[in-house]
Amino acid sequence: MALFKSRRSGISRKDLNSELTHIEARLASKHEGIAFHVVITATVNSDPPDGMDAAQAIADIRDVLRHVAADALRVRDAFDLATVQDVCAAELGRERSLAAVPRLLFTAKADVGLLADDRAAVSALLEAQRKQTIADELRRQRTEALAVHLSQPATLLAHWLEEKDSDWTKAPTVTVTEELAQRLAEHRPVEHLGAEYALVDVVRQFLSTFPEPSQKMMIHTILAGGMRALGRHDHADRVEALAGSLEPAPAGGP
Repeated sequence: MALFKSRRSGISRKDLNSELTHIEARLASKHEGIAFHVVITATVNSDPPDGMDAAQAIADIRDVLRHVAADALRVRDAFDLATVQDVCAAELGRERSLAAVPRLLFTAKADVGLLADDRAAVSALLEAQRKQTIADELRRQRTEALAVHLSQPATLLAHWLEEKDSDWTKAPTVTVTEELAQRLAEHRPVEHLGAEYALVDVVRQFLSTFPEPSQKMMIHTILAGGMRALGRHDHADRVEALAGSLEPAPAGGP
């Protein structure tokens, strides 16, 4: 071409731009094995200095723009091409220059897409993620439902008796039987807990408003004192034992 025959004399901005209209690259995305297909168009915004090597200038501009696009895209998700396009356009739209005297200024724009194989890979990855999300959500729902279901001792007993490996010829140990009987006796459905449970929750919330251990110990001491005044010494002892656990550990050292 005439450009390269006379590349050391009379190179124009128009000549350079004609060689920078289609710069292709396949640049990695954040997903291993999936890449973007990028077509970059550069625009030289200043006149090249006399004696500039046109072929070298074109190669340098292409190299700079490919590196800029690669840096912008390697952390981008291949699922949202519209956002990727905007990010790449903003990065390439910044004016850059080559080390020449005077400086050769240029900007660029790009069209970002996916080749057929990469589109297929993105579709497969999205489908796999959807299936995993559905499986995770179903597992979470089953776990929560089972936790609620087995939180009631009677239901837990029925579940235990329905196990396919249960040996009906062997009775459970006395310890298991007594523990289960106690739990059944003490169990109260949530909807029938009564006012005393609501009061306990209020007290718990009240204690949580005192962040310092010394403050919590003071409340425990007042509570234990009230219990002793009512003759509830066992309860008072248990409250005082709990208060003792709030005391800071003694400092180490001699």
